Parts: sequence; C-alpha cells; structure tokens
Amino acid sequence: MLIFMEESDQTNWYKLDNAAKLYPAISSRRWMSIYRLSIKLYEPVDKDMLQRALDITVNRIGLFSCRLKSGMFWYYFEKNPNRARIEEDAVNPCIHMQSRKRGGHLFRVRVYDKRISLEVFHSVADGHGGVIFLKTLVAEYLKQKGIFIPAQRGVLDCSEQPSKEETEDAFLRYYNKKSVKSWKESRAYQVSGTSEEGHTLYIINGLVSVQDIKQLAKKHQVSITEYLTAVYMYALYIVQCHENPLKIRPVKVSVPINLRAFFDTKTLRNFSSYVNPEINANWGSYNFDEVLYVVHHFLRSELTKKNLTAKMSKNVKAEKNILVRILPLHLKNMAISTIYHMSGESRMTSALSNIGLMDMPEEMAAHIERFDAMLGAPRYNRINCAVCAFKGVMNICFSSTIKESNVEREFFTFLVKQGVHVKLETNRGK
Repeated sequence: MLIFMEESDQTNWYKLDNAAKLYPAISSRRWMSIYRLSIKLYEPVDKDMLQRALDITVNRIGLFSCRLKSGMFWYYFEKNPNRARIEEDAVNPCIHMQSRKRGGHLFRVRVYDKRISLEVFHSVADGHGGVIFLKTLVAEYLKQKGIFIPAQRGVLDCSEQPSKEETEDAFLRYYNKKSVKSWKESRAYQVSGTSEEGHTLYIINGLVSVQDIKQLAKKHQVSITEYLTAVYMYALYIVQCHENPLKIRPVKVSVPINLRAFFDTKTLRNFSSYVNPEINANWGSYNFDEVLYVVHHFLRSELTKKNLTAKMSKNVKAEKNILVRILPLHLKNMAISTIYHMSGESRMTSALSNIGLMDMPEEMAAHIERFDAMLGAPRYNRINCAVCAFKGVMNICFSSTIKESNVEREFFTFLVKQGVHVKLETNRGK
C-alpha cells in the first residue's frame, strides 16, 4: 500500500503536492486544467530528432514521466514505463487528455512546422516547471542538431541525475501551523456569452512592444503586471456595465503568484499562490486611474512573505486535518469538487497569468523566433489571459469558450488609445 512506502522508495512514486491535489478532484470527462507553452524556431522541426530529445528530457525530469494513480485516501504519481510520443498539433489546443489512451501521460508535446508546443495537466507542475521542461527539451533538440547549448537560465543538464530538490513539495517545507490566514470572498461577476458545442477554445493573441507597456507602467509608477491587471479589470468592468447594469457584481481578476520569488526552493512542481484584486461598481463608477490605484495598492499589501505564508498554510492545514486524511478518496473528490464550485472560480471573474520575460542562453535564443503561453479553458468561467515576453515582444493571449469577444476588444482598444501598436492573431472567424 502507498501509505506504508518508505522515503527511499520515492524514485518510483510521488505524493501530489498541496496544489496538485485539487486538479484530479475537479476534473471531469470533458474538462481538465491544462496550460500550453510554445516555442517557434526559425527552421522546421525534425520530428525524429525531437522524439530523441523528448526521450532524454523525460528521463532527466522524472516528474513528467509519471502517471496518476488513485489510492484509498489520496491520488499519487507513479513512474510511467510507457514512452511519451510526439504528436501532430491540432486546432483544439488544451483539449482534455485521455491519459489511458496515451500511455498514462499527463502532458503532450505537439509539433507543427516550426512550432514546438507543450501542454501540461496542472497537477504535474505549474507554469515555472513547464517552462523549465520546454526550455530543456528545445535545448536538447538543438544539441541533437549539433548546436551547443549551456545548461543555464532554466536549461537543465540532461547528463546529470535529478536532484531531490526538484521534486520537493515546497508547500510542506514552508508550512507554518502558527500562521494561518482565514479569508472570505464574495461571488464575482462572470462574463456571459454564447457557448459553442463540443471543445472549442477561441484564441486571440495580441502582440505588443514590451517597451511600450513598460513605459506606460513607468508613467503610472506601477509594475507591468499591475498595469495589465488594471487594464483587464477595467475592460471587464466596462463589459459588465453594458451587459447588465441592473445586476452588478464585483470584478475580480485572479493573479497567480510564483512563490519561488519569496521562498528559496528549486522545485519544478506546483508552488504558486494567487491574489484577487477587485472593484465593486455598486460603490460607484470607476475610471481607469481608480482601478489602477486599487490594483497597485492591493498587490503591494498582499505580496509579502508573511501574508503568503499564512495563505499557503491555511491550505496545508486543511490537508493535514485527521478527518480529511482518513476520508476515502471518492468522498474527498465529492467534497473538493463541491467546495471548488461554491468558492473557487465563482469567487473570480477571470485570471491573468504573467509568466514574464523568457530568459534563456544566447546560444539557444538565436534559434528561436517567439515564445507563447496560453491558459486552457476554465471549468466554469468563460475567459482567461496569459502573458509572456520574448525578444522585446509581449504576447497577451486570451482564451475563451464563448463566441463573443467583447472583453478582448475593450482590452486591446484601451491599449491602442494609449498609443500601443497591437498586432492581433486569432482562430476566430472573420
């Protein structure tokens, strides 16, 4: 039985980290929490070479070679003996992973022409871990072509053995039972719209100059993440006021936080938290400067090590509760799914995940044209946003499950009015 395994046996299995335990419980036959990262090279991809590079990378980053198994009380990851294979890219990004039909793998590597895309079930790793895996994979691919890439700036050395630090559950390491934050959040505004049947994920990429956004943020004396979050909240606020001015709810944008910026760890697993800045139009109308003021001061007050420790510790404390631990897995799933439905996505309007600047060795960057990031469809909400930057270009990617694009239009129109040149790419019809 899993619960009697010794620590020395954990080369073949892993406990799920505190954040990872959420995702299997809330998954369904049609939905999984998946994100996508892509690198576009200057030359077409040799699939045979990429397959060899994938074999080497999966062997180096063992967490990605695991499959999800269910025990009596908890899910766990078990070493997967099946080979992960390169797949052709498709028009349906971030579609549900039928892991049983894919050898149990919880990630996929897709290829189209010059583009290499990694799609990951969020239970395996957060965006940081995904970026490390994709960088290492592409570096190994370039090595297969005779191009030397140093193991630095997020590229791992595939000739080295994985370290235990890479697979640690940093939530448990930094858990403080004396520091637990209790909070309550009200329901948030949810974007309405017309859903498509089946799996349809509408994508709108807005390519802008990093320098343009940086100058706007500097002008207002805020960070880039604060500025973009405020623009997004303002766009959502405008859309809500037009949609149903008689039924106003708070607009909340969930901003994922990479806890590695506050706590020393090399883990490639999940180690993120989030904060939910909000505005409530029931209190009065807002202009953009007022929204930006709220976002700036909220994030600055929330993003402290003590506050994040307390928030993280609340979740870990719940996991350690003896009644929760002895509850059978199927009952845990029912409870977690119900709680998530009542107090998860319903407490936010959308998410904006800023992965930031994609730093990598110069020898590697010379062969890469662009880097993209995308969030898969949320389970209940209608729209999400992911941001990344590479070689002076920022990609602001909206992923949506509705036909209407009112929010995206308001967002990019606002930036254009500020003097930002925006190049749009989309899979939506004209």
